[in-house]
Amino acid sequence: MNEKMNEETGTAVQFLENLLQTARLDVRVQNEQPGDEGLLLELHGPDNGLVLSNSARVLYALEHLVNQVVHHHSGGYSKVTLDCNGYRSTRMLELQLMARKAAEKVRTTGVSFSLQPMPAAERRVIHLTLAEEAGIRTESAGMGLNRHVVIFPGQ
Repeated sequence: MNEKMNEETGTAVQFLENLLQTARLDVRVQNEQPGDEGLLLELHGPDNGLVLSNSARVLYALEHLVNQVVHHHSGGYSKVTLDCNGYRSTRMLELQLMARKAAEKVRTTGVSFSLQPMPAAERRVIHLTLAEEAGIRTESAGMGLNRHVVIFPGQ
């Protein structure tokens, strides 16, 4: 890791550990490793369930806060991704399967299909999964917490 990445990692881990302690969540940062687009921090502990409850909203909120702090303090633009108990890889497989099933339904019926609202990172997985699929196209629609992917027949 270079010096800039070390600084960003230190900032991210220190902020996250302080935040988890303040929130009285018994979760620790156990692994720090370079990820696909920046830094991946793995969280583990007895309160994993709380972090992952309600479609992992706490995990996504923590990730957002950590990224804001890292970008503010270090001026860095590396993305910090948080994972908890292997949630990200499991969720990615679920999203890919969901996307393919929905695409098949759209191809079969010729009617567009809207997925449930989801965070930007999850919408991106849907778009990338279906980017090369014949006979369909995808768009994000809605605003804020209601932003979702719509799968359309065509092109």
